[in-house]
Amino acid sequence: MDSAAATALALLLLTAGVVPASAVSYEYGRERACAGGSGKAGGCAPGIVVKHWHKAGSKARGVGWVYASTNPTAGNRAYHARWLYQRPGGRLTAASEWKRAPRVNGAGFMETHWGQDGRTGPHYPVRTKICVQIKETGKQACVTLT
Repeated sequence: MDSAAATALALLLLTAGVVPASAVSYEYGRERACAGGSGKAGGCAPGIVVKHWHKAGSKARGVGWVYASTNPTAGNRAYHARWLYQRPGGRLTAASEWKRAPRVNGAGFMETHWGQDGRTGPHYPVRTKICVQIKETGKQACVTLT
């Protein structure tokens, strides 16, 4: 199909109210935060990264991936983390069960994550707060979806 024919077809579909799937554009975002101070090994205690996506102009955000990390304190061999969300005007709600956060390759921090990259996961309104919480310390780190 030549470009004139493709343009005519696209115009016809638009005027008929049909938008081809390839015409939908997505925007992606990544929010991160570090709570508490740095531990002996540096880094966050705890830290959070949230990857999210949405259709252009949408007021909802799909949360595809949530990452939690923390610096261990003396004596703690394992940590457990969970992630939570709070819609605007709502209450903080657990989105996952407690999950073990193993030490990373003998490094000085521990990490775990939920979800996967791409357009997957639950949808929340803009300005929803996403948090990770470390069970053994009671500390949490939060970001707000933009």
